[in-house]
Amino acid sequence: MIMKANYKKILYIDDDKSLVQNYNLIMERKKLTDYFLYFNNANDGLDYLNSKPLEELPKYIVLDLYMPQMDGFEFLRRFQLLKEKKKAVEIYVCTSSQKKEDRDRVMQYPFVSAFIQKPISVDFLELLIKH
Repeated sequence: MIMKANYKKILYIDDDKSLVQNYNLIMERKKLTDYFLYFNNANDGLDYLNSKPLEELPKYIVLDLYMPQMDGFEFLRRFQLLKEKKKAVEIYVCTSSQKKEDRDRVMQYPFVSAFIQKPISVDFLELLIKH
């Protein structure tokens, strides 16, 4: 597939494999799979970001908050240490949590754009890609 220069990549980090499978199927039908990268744990997502030069980073990260191994809170803490890379990426935290403390805690990071309730719509993901 030829990558469209104006389309943006999304790095989706979530341990809910069935949800991501559904997103992948829909992205495949819309021919957007090249723009939708997925990791089922935050540690692998962080390793991916560390391995890429600035110009190859995804524009957006959609991050689940509660995951085993490394949760979204720890991911954000570590992402903050990435200096220049953190300036190039916007993060959308998606969670089933409705706790105000969780929202306040993640929104303290300037690179977090929104705290969104799960599940997020495919239309939202497509909008990020095509925006």
